[in-house]
Parts: sequence; C-alpha cells; structure tokens
Amino acid sequence: MARQTNYAEKITTIEAKIAKKQSEIKTLKAQLSTLKEKKAADDYKALTEYMTANNLSANDVLEFIKA
Repeated sequence: MARQTNYAEKITTIEAKIAKKQSEIKTLKAQLSTLKEKKAADDYKALTEYMTANNLSANDVLEFIKA
C-alpha cells in the first residue's frame, strides 16, 4: 500500500519557514537602514570638518562642483 503524504503538514511547515525568513529580512532591512543613516552622518561630519578646516562655505563648494 502506498504511503500517503500529509500535504497540510508540509504546507504548514513551509509557511512557517517563509514567515521566519520574512522576519529575518525585516530585521536585516532595519539594520541596513540604520547603517546607511550612520554612514550619511559620518560623511556629512567629514565634509563639514573639511569645509571648516579649509575656510569653505556651502556656496564655495557648490561653485566648485558646478565648474
């Protein structure tokens, strides 16, 4: 006699795995967002420190970029 497959159990197991992975993805996206914010803040800080050290205003920098 052929063994019967319990599809409901297999479906439930796979759905649970999907839910777990979705939760992991959500956590990873939050970490990525936090890191991007920190990088942007560090980049901005470095830029403003450079501008201050070299007596540059925002207009000076913009004129240089446009040139």
